[in-house]
Amino acid sequence: MSSAQPTQPGARERPTYENDRYWNQRLEKDFSLAGVGHAGVGLAFNRWAYRLRRRVLLRTLRQSGIQIQGARILELGFGTGFYLDLWRQLGADFVAGFDITDIAVKAARARFPAEWRFDKADIAQPLPGEIARGSFDLATAFDVLFHLVDDAGWNGALDNIASALKSGGHAIVFDKCQSVESAVGHVRRRTLQNYTQALESRGFEILSVKPLFVLMNSPTDLSGLNKLAFKTSWSLTKLPYKAGKLIGLGEVFGGAMGASMYLPELLLTRIFPRGPSTKILVARKK
Repeated sequence: MSSAQPTQPGARERPTYENDRYWNQRLEKDFSLAGVGHAGVGLAFNRWAYRLRRRVLLRTLRQSGIQIQGARILELGFGTGFYLDLWRQLGADFVAGFDITDIAVKAARARFPAEWRFDKADIAQPLPGEIARGSFDLATAFDVLFHLVDDAGWNGALDNIASALKSGGHAIVFDKCQSVESAVGHVRRRTLQNYTQALESRGFEILSVKPLFVLMNSPTDLSGLNKLAFKTSWSLTKLPYKAGKLIGLGEVFGGAMGASMYLPELLLTRIFPRGPSTKILVARKK
């Protein structure tokens, strides 16, 4: 392997992406659904997008026969606690959550049952030894694994999921699960084949992979004419928030766009067998 080329005079080195520094800085600046969601569409739009995530997740739990009442759940990268609220509402018995940010851990400990466990940890590394192996019914990684840009870290997170689950337990992942891998900055979008091979080698069977979004999130799993159509659609989706910001009405316009798209998007996620954006993958440990 050749040595690194010297930096040209006047050239700027791109800062190395560091997962912990990136997310601590981002959430300390904006601890909201916009902070953990898509920053380019504002808080009001993100609220509608997370409402859609919740509905699609509930539908998937029902279709997959996954029972939350009385379940033990491991959540990797819980952020603002959006799904922790859902687990509490559905009657989960115990949740162990790990996040790389101090602010997320502090907020979760203040809001949720004292017997639930929340710790700061790098989910790419082995979790604390006292976490009971093979004792969880469900393990989740929602919109976090694509931020593990190196293979060692991504595999480490999957190892944590596999070791935590009991036989017959389920894993649910939100990721792009693309046809062709792509990467940019703090994101690496792996393929469905990557996930299938990695999970099957850990003793899982893939139960379903369905669209979580069709129009309300960035489309990256694209080729041919679909690429132009969906890229144009996503640009138009973001336009009201961006234009509204110029006159102090970004949140109003962005929220209106999210509200108008919510029901059509809910229908589209039922109709499309695959989508150009994030998917919800369900796997069961044999």
